[in-house]
Amino acid sequence: MKKEKIKPSKKKILTYYLIMAACLLVAAAVTVGVVFGVKKPDSTINKPPVTTPDDNNPDNPDDNKPDKPVDSTTSYVFIVPVKNGNLAQANVFCYDKTLDRYATHKGMDFAAEAGTEVLAAVDGTVVSIFTKDQLYGAVITVKHDNGMQTVYKYIDPVETLKVGDKVNRGDVIAKVAKATGAENKEGDHLHFEVYENGEQIDPDVKLNIISK
Repeated sequence: MKKEKIKPSKKKILTYYLIMAACLLVAAAVTVGVVFGVKKPDSTINKPPVTTPDDNNPDNPDDNKPDKPVDSTTSYVFIVPVKNGNLAQANVFCYDKTLDRYATHKGMDFAAEAGTEVLAAVDGTVVSIFTKDQLYGAVITVKHDNGMQTVYKYIDPVETLKVGDKVNRGDVIAKVAKATGAENKEGDHLHFEVYENGEQIDPDVKLNIISK
């Protein structure tokens, strides 16, 4: 006698498919987690750290630099050659009070009381000192390595200053003298001239104070 095959019910078949679907979802979730959960190699591993001047790295020469950048040409940058002086006359065509005429004023005048310190405008070597010039009182000329010369008039030179002395920018080389000579009606002041390769130029080319 043959046994009759029992067919599974629709409910059991549906349950079977649901279990299979759940297993597939779980497997898919695990696979996704494995794929995306693996970290990518860190590209910075075994690379030296990037340092900046602020890291205080003793091997970094930039660490000892001052906050403000240092200009390697500082010794050739001009400064105003008189302490607390005010520009009284630029290198322009103007009225000359002393000579009572219009003429080109060659150089720059800085008004300052007699006795005010006169400074070397830039590093150089003293090449001449005249103390009895009838037109300009005392005159100091300083030569510079880059073809420049600076001239200081209506001054009283420092007694210890002599020809051949090396002077640095800012060194006191004289004091403003009492007004005299060719510009005596202009009052006490320093008359400052600049020469480049033997040609007189406007000092403001180097000082750049009028445009400020």
